[in-house]
Amino acid sequence: MALAQAWGAAGKGPVKVFILAGQSNMDGQANVSTIDFLGEDKEHGYLLKTFKPDGKTLVTRDDVWVASGSVCGNLGPGYGGRKNYDKLGSNIGPEYAFGYFMGEALEEQVLLIKYGPGGQSLYVNFRPPSAGMPKGAKPEDVGNHYRALVSYVHDILDNLKKRFPSYDEKAGYEIAGFVWFQGYNDLFDETGRKEYGANLVHLIQDLRKEFKAPEMKVVVGVMGVNGPRNESNPKQKDVRDGQRFVNTVPEFKGNVKAIESAPLLHPKVLELKANWLYEKERNLKEHPITAEEQALLARATSNLGFHYFGEGRFFILLGKAFAETMLELLKKQGAVP
Repeated sequence: MALAQAWGAAGKGPVKVFILAGQSNMDGQANVSTIDFLGEDKEHGYLLKTFKPDGKTLVTRDDVWVASGSVCGNLGPGYGGRKNYDKLGSNIGPEYAFGYFMGEALEEQVLLIKYGPGGQSLYVNFRPPSAGMPKGAKPEDVGNHYRALVSYVHDILDNLKKRFPSYDEKAGYEIAGFVWFQGYNDLFDETGRKEYGANLVHLIQDLRKEFKAPEMKVVVGVMGVNGPRNESNPKQKDVRDGQRFVNTVPEFKGNVKAIESAPLLHPKVLELKANWLYEKERNLKEHPITAEEQALLARATSNLGFHYFGEGRFFILLGKAFAETMLELLKKQGAVP
């Protein structure tokens, strides 16, 4: 894995800032070794050449900057989940493809600010101020990661020249968008599941107010753990429907959009790894996984089901979908050509 660290010249106009927030799957748990499996995909295989132009080295961009943990640098692999947030690791999240395609589309310099701590709920940890206090919760716990997200974003933006030496202070920056990918921890609280949609509306409203960015576009990734069929699980359906709720809010029309992530998981991986949902087609007790299929899983996956199996292909496709949706929202209001 190679990562360019040279600072490129900033693009024209204010830096376009995109905040990426959520929990461990926004952080990203796909080992870079699984990205090559993308090339085996009949529909999307062409994308591997985009991210490995020479077939060996993963692409980097100096027109897209990333802030994640204590690391601030050019877009490349390694900004995903890692033990030490003072340096890059070996995983990617949706930021990699999202940043790539935003950089391709925008003339301005792009900055991604990513905050994705694991194991946090919207109901308690990310709960925004306007949602009020949930019953029985400790005040110090409620909104702790909302406050940490706000603090982190302000700290990055207040020190841009220090962290990104070629930042043009005269041109400034614009908070253009927010991407939210979260939901797993809200599965385990019935009230949290039922209130998810309302709390997400409060989150978007409060962040727009906090950052003085009323036009900030928002993309929500609907949780897709274990694929489309897992919607038969009522807990999953509650959270997914709560995330989809933003598509029905009148004030969000044309500036907020929730998109599906479940269909982006590889169908063969789901058949083998989430087989309880596919037993009618294939019962693994009767038809065990073959050596060839084990080899496929070794190429395609690097983590557990609630981390989308650490599937690099999935996180590339997800980041691309986030970027396409964000650009669609920006174009609707004339923010990009």
